[in-house]
Amino acid sequence: MTKARTLALVVVAAHCIVAIWHLFLAAKILPAPNNHVGWLAITLITSGHVVVSILLWRLSEKVAGLVSVIFFLAAMSADLYEHFLHASQNNVFMVARGDWTAMFDASVFILLALEIAGCLLGIIVLGGRSRDDKSTPGLNSKFSGQSPKLFSGRFGKVGSSRNRLLQRQG
Repeated sequence: MTKARTLALVVVAAHCIVAIWHLFLAAKILPAPNNHVGWLAITLITSGHVVVSILLWRLSEKVAGLVSVIFFLAAMSADLYEHFLHASQNNVFMVARGDWTAMFDASVFILLALEIAGCLLGIIVLGGRSRDDKSTPGLNSKFSGQSPKLFSGRFGKVGSSRNRLLQRQG
């Protein structure tokens, strides 16, 4: 498993924790009858994150990257609409000021940051190579000993004329 995939799994776990925390904060700031946390919502959020984690863990690199991008784009779309664009009581610009408002706003921005990170990691996983990809030369190939030719052409390798001069003298 690549580092990007492992980080994507960590981001999914962190997103699950922050999303559930966000539900409890929303219950604190919203007026009745919307001021309770539904166990159905917690169950759906948790099961969705568990399914995405399993898919990221078990599927190939390309499919895992696609799953990560789709999941986090969907979450980010819902987050942006619900908390920034839609005129509702849990819009960050219209939330009634209170003791829990700053923590609610922080949870919205943490969720947004995690969703952006998840999308970026999904793109990295989607565009990356797997470990068993043989398209690039490895450490033991005949190409690994060659140095990059920065000054190719007329000048040859840097220091090569000096080496030839020393060989003639010695």
